[in-house]
Amino acid sequence: MSVLDTIANQLFVGAAYAQDATHGQTEFQHIEHAEADTHGAVELVLAAALLILLVLLAVKARGAILGVLDKRTDRIREDLAEAERLRSEAEGHLAQAQAREREAVAEAAAIIERAKHDAQRHREKAAVDIEEAMKRREAMALERIAQAEAQALAEVRSTAVNVAVAAARDLVGRQISADPAKGSALIDEAIADLGGKLH
Repeated sequence: MSVLDTIANQLFVGAAYAQDATHGQTEFQHIEHAEADTHGAVELVLAAALLILLVLLAVKARGAILGVLDKRTDRIREDLAEAERLRSEAEGHLAQAQAREREAVAEAAAIIERAKHDAQRHREKAAVDIEEAMKRREAMALERIAQAEAQALAEVRSTAVNVAVAAARDLVGRQISADPAKGSALIDEAIADLGGKLH
């Protein structure tokens, strides 16, 4: 049985006692002095019981309120601890993201630098290749020109020889028909001259 139940029982007993005393007054009115004492004692017991009940209720309520406040305080502490943990995790994630960003920037800068270097190397190689190709084409053109000149010279010489032979033949033919002995000498001379012209 709890303290509150005990106090409630005492209050009921006191009330019953007071009621009995009141009935006793109607039956025993000749004892007025005893009735007054009993009535005063009942009121005093009831007042003390009420005061004790109020004190116990205040103590119980205080304990309940403190319990609620303690639970709320514990929950706030847990929330703060969770918030601190989440903040630490967020700072860790932020640091990792910043590190990855720095690595990406450095890698991009390295890629750009390599691309510039490769482009410069390709430009230089292309310039060298173009220069070499132009030199080869120039050499081929010069060779073709030389071949054309040699062919033209050969054709000119061939034409000149043919013209000279035809002229000599015509001249020799006329002179042979005019003077056969002189014509034979002219043929020998023309053959000798033709050999020198050909060389």
